[in-house]
Amino acid sequence: MVLVRITSKNADAFDRLVQDYEEEFSRYTGKEKNSQGKYELDSDWRSPYQGYYCVEGQKILGFCIIGKKEAFFDIMEFYVLPEYRRKNVGKKFAFSIFNAFDGKWQVRQIEAANAARAFWRSIIKDYSSGDFVEEVALDPDWGKITRQRFESKP
Repeated sequence: MVLVRITSKNADAFDRLVQDYEEEFSRYTGKEKNSQGKYELDSDWRSPYQGYYCVEGQKILGFCIIGKKEAFFDIMEFYVLPEYRRKNVGKKFAFSIFNAFDGKWQVRQIEAANAARAFWRSIIKDYSSGDFVEEVALDPDWGKITRQRFESKP
């Protein structure tokens, strides 16, 4: 599994995958499609964000959008295609992302996303050997969230 930066040359795959992601997540966010039948994006791979695909062989298994919030690297979006879930792909992908960016991290989950919260709590506990802080906070963009903060150790 390798990280591949999303660029204008390979963004067509992102444009398709992000709509699947938004569709899946709309049950929590209440987002609806616009008049063109697409979801509006909160963040994408363009500056000030950075986007990466998780690739194995010739297959894209998912994507991640990274931003900066205060002094922290921040997982803005993280998606693994359903057929690759529960196969350690998400864990390996997250570890690769954390290892690629040395420093302080935070990962946020909206209140209704129980499965995402359980996933991230487990991943971050394993990655940090339990050395992380978890808190409930009011986020200006997402409302009530659970947030884990830790430092990467590449």
